[in-house]
Amino acid sequence: MTIRETLTRWAGFVALGVRRTVSRATHTARQRIRFSGLGVAVAIALLVMVTGLSVGLATSTTVYDDDIDYWVVPDSESPESPLVATDSPQFSSVHETNDRITAIDGVESSTPVLAQVLRVGTTESDEYVLVIGIINSPALEDVSGLNTDSLTPRDPYYDDGEYNGTWTGEVVLSEGTAELLAVTTNDSVTVAGNRSFTVTAVESHSADVGNVPTALVQLSELQRVTGATTYDQADQFVVSTSSPAVRDGLEGIYPQSSVQSRGEMTASSTRNSDMALALAATALTVALVIGTLFVVTTSGLELVADRQQLAVLSAMGISVTSQIRLVGTQTLVLTGLGGVVGAVCGIGGIWLINAAAVRTVTTEPIAVVSPWFVPYGTGVGLLVGLLSLPFLVVVTRRVAGGKLR
Repeated sequence: MTIRETLTRWAGFVALGVRRTVSRATHTARQRIRFSGLGVAVAIALLVMVTGLSVGLATSTTVYDDDIDYWVVPDSESPESPLVATDSPQFSSVHETNDRITAIDGVESSTPVLAQVLRVGTTESDEYVLVIGIINSPALEDVSGLNTDSLTPRDPYYDDGEYNGTWTGEVVLSEGTAELLAVTTNDSVTVAGNRSFTVTAVESHSADVGNVPTALVQLSELQRVTGATTYDQADQFVVSTSSPAVRDGLEGIYPQSSVQSRGEMTASSTRNSDMALALAATALTVALVIGTLFVVTTSGLELVADRQQLAVLSAMGISVTSQIRLVGTQTLVLTGLGGVVGAVCGIGGIWLINAAAVRTVTTEPIAVVSPWFVPYGTGVGLLVGLLSLPFLVVVTRRVAGGKLR
């Protein structure tokens, strides 16, 4: 048999398979065919939605808060998180720079952050604590998981470029720090040997920060006790905004700095742990298993129900091999169509997920929509059909009888 004859033969099988699939879906076996196609479509739709979420994580398109928090940090080769940067390059003239940042349209709050691990104690005991200096403002809700309401706004000790304003001596302690030092509100503590600090509040950490012993103080006062007043130094800036456009204004604040969003740091952590890849691979595996089980079950039942028709075809001289090719063609047509429908429904599902996320959780879509999801879903549907073929070949052979030829 020539190549042309082989191609013509297979084209006939495909055409006949399509006609039989359409006929069964609309007349003779509507329930079984539609149920099988629906199983494939649901599996592919779920696969596409999970894949869209995974790609969103892997490409840093997500922002995980009602506000978009940006961290401006010095360029560094250090792998440390910008959330807590100690013993790293520092910015200078941070009070003046913070005024420039707050003047950017769309910025809700901004503060330089100086973080140092220092001894904090009382007359009876002392402990090493992460002490964080900030410039408080009414719009600043919390830093490092601690509420800032009990700190006086605008860092009063820093006055007109000099460290000669009103010393507040305010310190906010985390519950863990207060328990270690056995202190409560209005008690006096020392910070790096300076005895002029008073506990203004004891706050519980937010659930996503942990229970690291932490203390919040005024930035200028921490600079004074650590010797960072000479160049007005801080480790980073934390900027809160609901406008992604603010990022462009932050890019030029310092020549050797980088701007990172909460979403980028979360997505970066996700990439490092291969979570996005694991999600996509798991979704693919589940889709293949569920789709194959649906097709094998429904198509197997259909073959058993059509045993008389297969026997008639054998009596007419149509070989079992030809019947198997016909069954295989019908299966691939069915799973391919299920893949197309599932991919389209999956894209619609991604749009719904993004719409719900923007309304309730984030300010940007959390999943990616791509036209490539349609051929991807179709291809996975065809793969489901191929995985189903060995079982269907066995069933067809036993039901039709005769020998393969």
